[in-house]
Amino acid sequence: MGQGFKSEYLNTVGADFAYYSEKVGDTLYKYAIWDLAGQPKFTNVRPLFYQGAFGALVVFDVSRPETLKNLDFWINELVKNTRTEGVPMIIVANKMDLYEEGKSVSREEAMKYVEKLRERFGDEFQIGYIETSAKTGMNIKEAFSMLRDYIVEWQDKISSF
Repeated sequence: MGQGFKSEYLNTVGADFAYYSEKVGDTLYKYAIWDLAGQPKFTNVRPLFYQGAFGALVVFDVSRPETLKNLDFWINELVKNTRTEGVPMIIVANKMDLYEEGKSVSREEAMKYVEKLRERFGDEFQIGYIETSAKTGMNIKEAFSMLRDYIVEWQDKISSF
């Protein structure tokens, strides 16, 4: 959330917020990033944060396979609570620095999940995939660039209707 990597992780309480901007060519892009708490006591608050979303980075931990299975919950919540049709999303395989063959979610398993999502949503949602490490910084900027490009493409698509 914009403060660099911290090895001591604190659970998000409610929501954490960060702001990031970047200039690409002559265009300035501004990101308002919400990290939503997953604890059940925040279930009634989370829908407010989805409203007005233009895109989502949906993150799982490759070293904890159950987090890939939990993505269905988060994606269903996103779809249910966004006011816009089909916001772009990037499935982010994080903690690649902890990847262990046979113990972690494989690229093949993750891609199979992404393909299943693409079949489920068809053209309604643009869905990408990227592998990252918050610890090493691997592909973090690329994840945001990919999401930005998807959002721009999506905005062009819906404004042409």
